Parts: sequence; structure tokens; C-alpha cells
Amino acid sequence: MAITSDAAATAVLETMEGLGETWVDGWIRREANCIAMVSGVEVPTLNGVVVASEQFDAPTVSRLLDEVAASGLPYCLQVRPACASSASELSAARSLGLEEDGIPLMVLEDPLHLAGAQSIDSLVIRELEPADADIHAQVAAAGFDAPVELFQQLATPSMLSTAGVRCYVGEVDGEPVTTGFGFTVGSHVSIFSVATPPDHRRHGFGAAVTARAAADGLAAGANWAWLQASPDGFPVYERLGFRSIESWSCWLSRPDSAS
Repeated sequence: MAITSDAAATAVLETMEGLGETWVDGWIRREANCIAMVSGVEVPTLNGVVVASEQFDAPTVSRLLDEVAASGLPYCLQVRPACASSASELSAARSLGLEEDGIPLMVLEDPLHLAGAQSIDSLVIRELEPADADIHAQVAAAGFDAPVELFQQLATPSMLSTAGVRCYVGEVDGEPVTTGFGFTVGSHVSIFSVATPPDHRRHGFGAAVTARAAADGLAAGANWAWLQASPDGFPVYERLGFRSIESWSCWLSRPDSAS
């Protein structure tokens, strides 16, 4: 049975709720089909309001954005396509800037290509123990060209100890070359924080760690996988069998609107 866009949107909220419980310096709250979140990390897409409904309740969203903005951290507003017009009006009033590229929400129901994608000569993928969380942080920082401290705040030993969370590192001759997470919640497994440092790209390493995370989630009882794709990652995930189910609009706070 094909996964619907409503089911995928609900999965986004369920995953965020689960991950939010691992944040040491943040909070997360769900109201109907909205999530308000503050991770404590200075990354706008990790703070904000996510609307998974096709109905846009402007007063509720505005109130939640006020609560998030009070943290002083950069933040975002993410909505489904049906809400884009209404969200655009609210975002303009709050001086939020629209990301030029939407965020594709992709789902995978058929694991046909997952085994083959993991079969790369010399690449060894292993699941990290909670005590090895810093390995992920180091590789992810290099892959995203971001301060390692951001990933150390998120990928804590406590997070890696959370039921359903699996963190991976791919190594060639003992050198870490890629990393990623899988989080199994109920019938679905989400894939996130897939990163490959520039010197190790175009070898299939990112696809391999994504495939491993999805395959392990399916083996653990999930029926399907999902992720939100970057422009660079989109064709990689398509080759693995993921399909885009809808594209979400995302607005980001500017320096003068993050407080």
C-alpha cells in the first residue's frame, strides 16, 4: 500500500517529538498537527514551528513562533504545500525569508535497492555505541562544513541511547568517510544527518549509509522509510528507491527577527 502524504507528514511530527525528548538544552511541544521546538542549537531548521496539517491556523502558528523566537535562536517555519500561501503572508509580516528550494519529503516503500547500495569495496559501515557519539559529530561537521560543537550538542550519548535511534559511521581503511542516523518509530524509520566530507564524495558512501539505516529500520519492524532531502541528496535518494511525496516550504528568521 502506497504511503500517503498525510501519513508522511504525521511521521515527521512523531519523529521530531521523539528526538526532541533527547535535547538537553531545548524543548518541544505538539499542538494538534503543529510542532513548536527549540533545540538549543544555533541552526534555524532545528528551532521553529512545523505545520503538518493542510489547514493553517495563523493565530496558533504566530503564538508558537513568538515562543520560539523568545529563545533568541535562529528559527524556521515549515509548512506543507496547501499552507504555503497563508504561511507566506505570516512570514512576510514577521520578516522571515523564504528558502529558494523547497524541502522534498521523500518516502521509500520498496527495499529493492538497499542491499546493493551497501556493497562498496573497502567500505565498512558500523553502528556507533553511545560513547562514540563524537565520531559522528566530527564527520558530520566536516560534511556540512559547520562547527563540530553544533553536532556535539545534538548527537549526545544520551541521544544514541534512545530506543529506535541508530547512528552509523562508514570507514575505509579505518578512516571515517560518511555518517548518518536512523530513527525507528512505530511503522516508519526516518533517515537524517547523512554527511560525507568533500574529499570522500562521489563514491556512493552517503547512499550506502542511508541504505544501511533504512534497511536496519525495516528489519526492526518498520514498514517504510522517509527523509527530507537536500538538493544534492535528492538524486542519490531517488536511486535508492525513495520518491518525493510533496515539497514543503521553509522560511528562516533573519538576524533582526530571531528575538
